[in-house]
Order: sequence, then structure tokens, then C-alpha cells
Amino acid sequence: MPGSRAHRRVVRLSRRTGIALAVVALALIVLALIPLPEVGEPLEALAKPGGRFLELDGFKVYYVDRGSGAITYVLLHGFGASTFSWRYFLEELPSYGRVVAYDRPGFGLTERVDPRRLPYNPYTSDGAVEMLRRLMEALGIRRAVLVGHSAGGGLALLFVLRYPELVECLVLIAPAWRSWGRPWYWDLLLNLPLSERFGPLLVRQYVGALEQVLYRAWYNKTLLTEEVIEGYRYPLKARNWDRGLFWVVKYGGFPDISGELRRVRVPVLVVHGEYDELVPLQSSQGLCEALANYTKVSLRVVPGVGHLPHEEAPAETLREVLSFLEELGLLRR
Repeated sequence: MPGSRAHRRVVRLSRRTGIALAVVALALIVLALIPLPEVGEPLEALAKPGGRFLELDGFKVYYVDRGSGAITYVLLHGFGASTFSWRYFLEELPSYGRVVAYDRPGFGLTERVDPRRLPYNPYTSDGAVEMLRRLMEALGIRRAVLVGHSAGGGLALLFVLRYPELVECLVLIAPAWRSWGRPWYWDLLLNLPLSERFGPLLVRQYVGALEQVLYRAWYNKTLLTEEVIEGYRYPLKARNWDRGLFWVVKYGGFPDISGELRRVRVPVLVVHGEYDELVPLQSSQGLCEALANYTKVSLRVVPGVGHLPHEEAPAETLREVLSFLEELGLLRR
């Protein structure tokens, strides 16, 4: 009898397991067969006055191009941002030359295109560098002052290591330059056969978490107005924004460049907020120490701000940038 009861328990357990597996298999089949509707509006309908689209290697890049002169500034925003985050610089900096800002792939109003359809993957670090080179070439920019914030600062460093002849100098605002990647199990999950389908669905559930990161980025919360929050939310209206952010997560990462910093020969200004919670001030101090033996480098700390000095204290941050450029003899009006 005991054996019979044990046998019946095993049979019941097997049946439950079989039913559970069948349900999972059915759900996966349904997920694979039912088309996922696209979210968001056409990019052209969302473009702001003064913004433009450039067809580049199979996708549309949204950018702003203002001013003129001998010096060209290319502005590189950070994770979750867009040309909106450069609104103050885009108003004031054109007095000193040509200023180009663009929405990096996966963000803003730049078209979200499956990287498997492109000649290179713009959602990777290497692909982002290649895209920037091709964008500069398409816009007739032979040499530029690269101004990068956070992940955009990391991109600026990667770019100067690859194409030093195209860079006049670097302005790095709270640069995220340390290497980072994902645990192996995340790579496994993100590369499952159906990840391209369920990934964007998961991304849609974490919009609130992104807003919490924005809240942490500001030290003076009174400056984080509803208008600013809406400016960051606005790109979530773009067609396939969820797919783009998924590809950023799936293919993103940053290599270890600490051993290559000796090859940086252009002047570097690093600007950092005093109370940055996302990228510690010590990170920029370490970068400046690593660069000091090889090139002219200057660290300017903006008091009373967090991760976004160019938004919390834009006038002071721009003064630091212009002061550095004047020291280099690059400032032109």
C-alpha cells in the first residue's frame, strides 16, 4: 500500500508537471505566432522645430545643427537622454561655432531599426563609434570638439582612441568611462530565441524605474520640473521606442579602456557635479590622474549639482567649457 500511495503521488506530480510544461509551451507558441503591435507615433510627427532627419546607413538619425564657424562642437548625450538634455548649450554655444547634437540609437527620435538589417550594430560600443564617424562625414565635419555626458562621455573617449585625427579636444561631463557588462545569465536570457519578442514587452513595464533614475540624477529636485520630466518622456512617444531600448540593453556594454588611455593625446576637460549619485566624483578624479601623464587635462567641479551639471547649472558649466577652450586658443566668436 505505501508503495501504491507513493506511486500515485509520483503520477499526480508528473501530470502536474506535464500540464505546466504544456501551458508554458502553448504560451511560447502563442507569443511566437501572434504579431506584436508597434507602439508609438511616426518620428516625423514628433520632430521639434529646427530638428532634422538624416538617412544614414539604413536608418533615420534625428539631429540639430546650429551656428557656423571654424570650430564644430558635437554633443553626445547619455543613457535615457536626447538632444533635449542639451537645450541650454544649443541656445548659447552656437555663438562660438557650429553645434551639432543628435539622438543616439535607441533614444530620442532616431529611428529604431533591427541591427540585423544594418551594415553595423549601432547599439554596441563599436557600432556607436562607427556611426559617429559616418555621421560626421555625412555632415561635412572634418574635426570637432566632442562634448559628451555620462555614457556619451564614454563614447567620446572610445572615438578619440579610434579616430584621434577627427578630434580637436574632449569635454567630458560626468563621463561613464569604466568598463561594464552583464552577468552571464543575463546574456543567456537576452539571447533566447523569443527574446526579441518578449524583451520589448518587459521594457514597457520598467518606464517608472527609468524615471526614478532621472530623479536621482538631479541634486536640486526643485529644478526637476514637470516640463523637464515631460522632455525626457517625450521620446517614449516614438515608434518602436520599446524595441530600441531593448536593443540598447541587449547589445550595450563598455570595454575596459584603462590600458589605452595613454594613447589619448588631445586636451581633455572633465566637468563633474559635486553631488553626483550615479557616477561618483572619484571616477572622474581617477580618469584625470590616468590621463595626466599623457595630455593636458583639467577637472572642474560644479558645486551644488548632481549628475547633470549642464542642466542643473548650465550657465556655470558652459563658462567652464568656454574657459578651457579659451586656454587652448580654440574659442571663436
